[in-house]
Amino acid sequence: MLFGTVKNPKGPNLGKSKPVSYNLSGTRLNFVSPSSNASLPGRVPSASPPPLKVDLNIYSFEEFVKLSDRAWGYPLAKELYDYHGIPLWSPHIGGMDFSAELRRPSNHPNLLKATHYENWVDKDIKGYYAPKPGSVIDEWSYLFPLFWQTFKLPQTGNVQWVAYIVQDFCSRNGDQFAYYVRSAISSEHELVFSFRATSDEYDSGAFVLFKKIVRFILNHIEITLVDSTEREIKELKKAGLRKFSTEKPICRYDNAPKNELGNYELLEDPYFYFTKIGKTIDRRLWVD
Repeated sequence: MLFGTVKNPKGPNLGKSKPVSYNLSGTRLNFVSPSSNASLPGRVPSASPPPLKVDLNIYSFEEFVKLSDRAWGYPLAKELYDYHGIPLWSPHIGGMDFSAELRRPSNHPNLLKATHYENWVDKDIKGYYAPKPGSVIDEWSYLFPLFWQTFKLPQTGNVQWVAYIVQDFCSRNGDQFAYYVRSAISSEHELVFSFRATSDEYDSGAFVLFKKIVRFILNHIEITLVDSTEREIKELKKAGLRKFSTEKPICRYDNAPKNELGNYELLEDPYFYFTKIGKTIDRRLWVD
């Protein structure tokens, strides 16, 4: 199809995704990063980007600065995607940002233990999104996690993934949200893949395309852990310390005018989301 439409917008060319390969002190990480199809200031998307291969000593303070609890980590990939419809008639149907980071949070004894990792993720979410006195964030309204999903990906071995969504209920440009897909790859390090929708009108095909791109990226993640980490995971499993929560309570920070939230209603099933236009949407990123 030469042009996209509102119901079936065109996004980045997934066939031109660049392979990314990292040696993280022995842990091997491979994934694909679809090239940006949106113009960025001072940057022109490459028609044939070269493969990215990096050796990184994740235990070296010279190469990897230890992070505070609220800081994002070492950037692995960052792209910006636009969804296009019919030129002149509906040229822009939404879009999304994709990024991947390696993080090394401080003061967390062992991220391979399920309870330790979940406590860190909870603290990280609330530290970033909780409104602070006098901050402009007081004027926003977020709800998270709209769901909390744990799953495994086919090419990542014993790595356990968690996913959740942060929803902006006061957006005036469609329905804005961000997915975070995270996993611990050592007792000290985690991977964070984030997918932030810049707009998502439910009477368009933007959300279908969003999920297609996300699942394409997730399906191509390959991880081979170092032997010492594999042994530690097996021992933690035997001790019952790798059991992740299947559900999380929804946390709400609501300081916005109540009439701004009239379009939304939560269903009992946290995987779904209801809007006044009468559609329920399966928000799960991964279905086994």
